[in-house]
Amino acid sequence: MILDLDLDLDRETLVVRIEMFLQEVTSPAALDAVFPVAEGWEHCISGQFAEAEGQTIAPVCTKSGMIAIKPTTATRVQYPAVALRPNSELKIISAADYKPLDVTFDDNGTIRRIRWGLDITIQSPAGSTLRVLNVHLKSGCFDDFISFRLWNTDPSTGEPASRACDTLGQQMYPLRKWIEARETAGEAWMIVGDFNRRLDAQPGAIPDEVWIALSGYNADKTGHDRDPRSDIKLFRQPYENMSTCWREFRQPNPSGNPDTYNILPIEFFIYGTRTATMIVPESEKQFPWPNPTPADKMRLSDHCPSSLTISMGSEHRP
Repeated sequence: MILDLDLDLDRETLVVRIEMFLQEVTSPAALDAVFPVAEGWEHCISGQFAEAEGQTIAPVCTKSGMIAIKPTTATRVQYPAVALRPNSELKIISAADYKPLDVTFDDNGTIRRIRWGLDITIQSPAGSTLRVLNVHLKSGCFDDFISFRLWNTDPSTGEPASRACDTLGQQMYPLRKWIEARETAGEAWMIVGDFNRRLDAQPGAIPDEVWIALSGYNADKTGHDRDPRSDIKLFRQPYENMSTCWREFRQPNPSGNPDTYNILPIEFFIYGTRTATMIVPESEKQFPWPNPTPADKMRLSDHCPSSLTISMGSEHRP
């Protein structure tokens, strides 16, 4: 996913630079193959990679003059990462892991790890900042019901779930806590990435359980809020738009498992009111693969890039 960060300083718009947020990267070397530090790129990958390599557990960041690390483990695992375009006026001033998203998963008796979040703070030359949490949440619960009790229970106090919907529900607790902390601090924040959830799948005004879990608002038919937690006003992009990724190969009336058709997006930019003032209107875009062939589905991602433009001018200085 791509954030176009439009730097508006003293009413003079500088060249737009791009921050890439990626969710399925195996190593710094893999990042470097696409975004070479030799050409001025800077990138960071989740500390889960460092943990797997037996290194000090922290995000692995690679800049010009450094050598991108290759993985040594026999099994390749995908992690979230970020890449900053060469000659960017922006700076990555902080990169940290958000480990609570790893609630673990009970896969028929085998406990499997879940991806951590990658917490990045970006700063403009004017001093304004944007806190971005890059996530890849548990797959397998695209639009099925998630129990309301899960996001009010700290998953670290219980046992790993064996159902995908329960695991995704458990991740809502730490994700909401991260949002609450940003709101309390008065920060401009955003969560980007693969939520593995069709937030627009519910009919009419009925919100998705993931949206209820994060916003804290769960109204009944009379408008009464049944959730005792405080409400947090949230926004998302895309909103009620179909995915354009791989549309050439969709069946108009698919039978069987609809999850294979990706008609509704599962990747989003979610943000609060402070960041909402920074969003450039009508700037959200999808970038489907051009002129794809059936063979491309075997070599390209089942997700297509998305972008959103944000203005980080001096008026947004915290």
